[in-house]
Amino acid sequence: MPGVPQPPLIREDDPKTPFLLTQYMQDLNRMARNLTFLDSDGAIGTGRRCLNIDAVWVHYISNGTANTEDTVAHNLGRTPVGIWVSVPDKAAVVYAGGTAWDATNVFLKADVLTVTVDILLF
Repeated sequence: MPGVPQPPLIREDDPKTPFLLTQYMQDLNRMARNLTFLDSDGAIGTGRRCLNIDAVWVHYISNGTANTEDTVAHNLGRTPVGIWVSVPDKAAVVYAGGTAWDATNVFLKADVLTVTVDILLF
């Protein structure tokens, strides 16, 4: 994969193995510190680079009837292509409703009533 350091070929009997493993773990640690999700004005990104994910968080509470469609407003400024659902407050499946999403709203359903969850729209 381009841009991702690859572990060198390591043999257990090679005296350089501890050094090479340490170096590789340090590289992974450095990358992990630079790939933090931040909720800053709806931008999710590294915090120090211009490579933000074009996404927004929305707070969703499903209505009082399971499996019925809810309209959820967002300020993404374009039609979202997908969602990541955070941990809901109760066991539930949140999924897209039957209405097409647009630049101002998404249409979601939940298989239980009044589930509360944050959703990342991207």
